[in-house]
Amino acid sequence: MPGVRATVDHERCAGVTICTQAAPGAFEINDDGQSQFQAGQWDLRDVLAAAAGCPMSAITVFADDVEVT
Repeated sequence: MPGVRATVDHERCAGVTICTQAAPGAFEINDDGQSQFQAGQWDLRDVLAAAAGCPMSAITVFADDVEVT
């Protein structure tokens, strides 16, 4: 399984929380009310679903350090 990570553009993130629902644990809402990716062993499909569901297009996903979204 590839190493999955994501970045969240905090200039775009509106804290809608769809990402936390699509990939529970992989994303958490920080003290500023915005999503933040949490390091861990996450399923690529879940993280991609979180990115696809983000209405602000604030999430970029990487697998083995290659951008996939």
